Amino acid sequence: MRYSPKLPDDTVNISQEKPLSMAIKLTVSLAVLAGIGYFLMGALISAAVASITPQQEQKLASMLSMDMQYVETNSSYLRKVTEKLTQCADLPYEIHIAVMEDAELNAFAVPGGVIYVTSGILSKMESENELAFIIGHELGHFKHKDHLKSLGYRIIFGAVSLMLGSDYGLASTMTLGISSAKYSQSAEFAADCFGLQVMQCAYGSVTDATRMFEKMDSGDEWRYFIATHPGFKARVKKMKREIKEKQYNTTVKALPLQKF
Repeated sequence: MRYSPKLPDDTVNISQEKPLSMAIKLTVSLAVLAGIGYFLMGALISAAVASITPQQEQKLASMLSMDMQYVETNSSYLRKVTEKLTQCADLPYEIHIAVMEDAELNAFAVPGGVIYVTSGILSKMESENELAFIIGHELGHFKHKDHLKSLGYRIIFGAVSLMLGSDYGLASTMTLGISSAKYSQSAEFAADCFGLQVMQCAYGSVTDATRMFEKMDSGDEWRYFIATHPGFKARVKKMKREIKEKQYNTTVKALPLQKF
């Protein structure tokens, strides 16, 4: 029998699987790989941050390019409240507080032991207890080193962007951008619990601890489903559960807010 060679079938390199099915499988596979990579990166960053000493953090803070200069508030009242809470926080360095002129309701912790509070959030406060919880929450970020972990993520993402040719790049990521510092939802809840703890220690009460979040709750909880910060309604609910479980005092009358 004589052999007659044939060209391969035109469909030999074409998958018989439907394009939509292939696209779904590819998307899921990439999502799984991204999730694993993010988890491993988080573990690496946490391990690195755990080894950073207070002295090294202070040096790091002075080396980083920051998008605003730290100017400690001249309000003896704000410093007094901060010091009162810090005594219960057991932190390895001194904490300073600074006021940023910004209408946004915000407060954030940055490397080097500085808490920024905006004039916007201060204008919404009606008691010293509200102020104490917000400061206590930021002390929680220092306690758990969230501010350093967040910086680690930003540096890595910036390096990846640089390698991929993004205009964003490492240089802009190295700038702290502290006004938009974000942590994970679990880190926020942990900081809330720490804020309650130091507030109970310093004031013997957590009266008004949830009040600021209740004011900030706009009812659109769905927006926080994939956000870094949890929704205010969920935070208040968890805080009230924590207050009940730890049997924190809520019967003491809130202290009046003094002039800043």
